[in-house]
Amino acid sequence: MSVLDQPAASTGWPAPTFGAIKTRRTSPNWGSAVIAQTSLARVDVLRQLIVPAGDDKMVISHISRSRAGHGPTESQARKAGYAVCVHLDELASYNLWSNERHCASPPLPAGTIHISDMRHTWQADIQSSFQVANFYLPQSALDEVADEQGSRGAGTLHCPIVERRADPVVANVAMALLPALSRPEQASKIFLDHAWRALTAHVVKAYGSSDARPQIVRGGLSPWQERRAKEMLLADLNGNVTLPDLAQACRLSCSHFSQAFRRTVGCPPHQWLLSQRVERSKEMMLNSDRPLSEIALNAGFADQSHFTRVFSRLVKTSPAAWKREQER
Repeated sequence: MSVLDQPAASTGWPAPTFGAIKTRRTSPNWGSAVIAQTSLARVDVLRQLIVPAGDDKMVISHISRSRAGHGPTESQARKAGYAVCVHLDELASYNLWSNERHCASPPLPAGTIHISDMRHTWQADIQSSFQVANFYLPQSALDEVADEQGSRGAGTLHCPIVERRADPVVANVAMALLPALSRPEQASKIFLDHAWRALTAHVVKAYGSSDARPQIVRGGLSPWQERRAKEMLLADLNGNVTLPDLAQACRLSCSHFSQAFRRTVGCPPHQWLLSQRVERSKEMMLNSDRPLSEIALNAGFADQSHFTRVFSRLVKTSPAAWKREQER
């Protein structure tokens, strides 16, 4: 089954962990459906990742219910941060309240996003089926990214539900992260670092107050910075090095480093690392008789299925087929 059709019950206890990244079936402190909380018994899918972000945590949630009748959501604690919600399917019928006052509640097409200030209370009565990806972004993470990009803090974010905004960037980030929610052991720290920083930089730029618009950083890495970053990435093919580690080694802010690396190398650090894992696996297949399962682990992949999926996507053929072709 795909990540979109796995039942919530398939995520059994205890919740698996991957470094500081955690998955949960439900979380009374962080989870949200639309912009207020639900519980596992009321939905078909409820998955979460908790990712270190600045001095706090970003929480990524994927929640869906294929039938009508969810009813009122549960209350949530107020927090200094924002909930960015992207609707992966249409939300046709619901009612929304903020601070116990009813809000306009228009139908929301697939691809619609809205951003809710979690310093307020929110409750929704959801009548129709829905599928959402939510990102809880703490204010400290927003401010950190804005400061790195030369802004005076993130200010406030404004994207009310009534505007029914479509945002392909947020939607694409959500879709890219769904596999990480289903298979957290295959999500490297550097990929999740890149994802939350890219998402945060985008929403600050697109929906932040006027004094919070990030400045565009031009120029790439110097030769010594490129060499140092690549050395650090290759030293740990598992991807446990983080963007702050790389940026600090290159004497840059995280946002400057990310943009400069992409400009110099042509892709983000986590994508470059994936390509290097594939190259390492090719070397081992050519020069040894090790089984593919062992090659996968030695090249930094979580397991053989992860190795096969990434190799096939980048090389356009499976590892076994590639090896047979080289032996002809």
